[in-house]
Amino acid sequence: MSVISSPPAGQASSERIATAVAAQQRGHSLDRIFYQDEDIYQAELDQFFLKHWIFAGHTSQIPEIGNYFNLNFDSESIIVVRSDDNEIKAHLNVCRHRGSRLCIEDSGTTKRFTCPYHAWSYRLNGELATARNMPDDFDYAENSLHSVKLELVGGLIFISLSANPPSLTAMRDDLGELLSYLGVDRLKVAQQKRYVIPANWKLALENYQECYHCAPSHQEFAKVHAMAKAPEVYQRIKSEYWEKHPNNIKFQQFNCYFGLAEQDQEGYQYDRNPLLPNKLSGSKSGAALAPLLGDLKCYDGGASELMIGPVSFFLIYDDHVLGYRFLPLSKDQCACDVFWFVDENAEEGRDYDLDQLTWLWDVTTQADKTIIQNNQKGVNSRFYKSGRLSEMETFQQSFLDWYLEVLSSKAD
Repeated sequence: MSVISSPPAGQASSERIATAVAAQQRGHSLDRIFYQDEDIYQAELDQFFLKHWIFAGHTSQIPEIGNYFNLNFDSESIIVVRSDDNEIKAHLNVCRHRGSRLCIEDSGTTKRFTCPYHAWSYRLNGELATARNMPDDFDYAENSLHSVKLELVGGLIFISLSANPPSLTAMRDDLGELLSYLGVDRLKVAQQKRYVIPANWKLALENYQECYHCAPSHQEFAKVHAMAKAPEVYQRIKSEYWEKHPNNIKFQQFNCYFGLAEQDQEGYQYDRNPLLPNKLSGSKSGAALAPLLGDLKCYDGGASELMIGPVSFFLIYDDHVLGYRFLPLSKDQCACDVFWFVDENAEEGRDYDLDQLTWLWDVTTQADKTIIQNNQKGVNSRFYKSGRLSEMETFQQSFLDWYLEVLSSKAD
């Protein structure tokens, strides 16, 4: 096997990206350069993480005025806070004086944000309140914290670092009533956990986008979810599910993700998939775990998948919700943040057991972490060559098509 060559290091950034995109063979995994090149990584930050909507957290995490948490990725940190007017706001965690981080702790409660360096302080809405010994012509109004765009989807908080992010209107029009029926606006966070993975962010994201690996790699998942089965078996189970539930028209599929999104609209995707027969929820045995969500009256043996933006995913069982977020920490390291949601009125110890609630997706994500870091080790080999994708990796291919198109526009 010959060593795979990369675009010459001396090429300008845009030329290197254009050369790499042109050389990529469709229907194959990405070439090595896409996981290792610093120019490509910086372009990804600009095109994907600074322009689109990212799931930040949930309103239940900041129920009182002054409650805040930070969203951190790469070199960025965003403060999400409940301000004095009881509104949810987002600010860059950067002092307007000389740039120090304001909130060193990633969550807490405060009356003001005070810089630990020179003690400039800011109101919860971002306005500069005090700045010692400044010149007479210093303008407080021009030195407020940099605000960050924020939108709520039910209680789900999304932020964008773009001045003009894509619109969420199409998603709300298509899915607003459905998500309300499923109770997305009536949730609270039962648990949140960050899994740090020594791998490029795309390897983590791609792994989540396909179930080709589910049967051999996730035996626990495969005992509950029909999608882990071979395609022909899965399609049979899915057909039987819809024959049994013909009136579930509210659960119809919406595919507006990636390149299918309307102009200036954020990509989103929704689908309803069957669990295996006689399974009710994502638990060790497939048994129910918590009170039913929203307006649901009974378990129907299905679970909904929702994507909003390129890196935020939700798996909606009838009794709890999983939120997945994939963020880069550097070119060679990423974070998979997992949220477990239950009905807002559910009480731990009475309505659900936290260990049982989190078991399946903790063991699954721990296994994925090992898979992904081993994937990175193999991609790092000089002898790595991109391989042919299977027919169970079509969603991954949709992402790669869009990814390369967006990256190509950066190179123009």
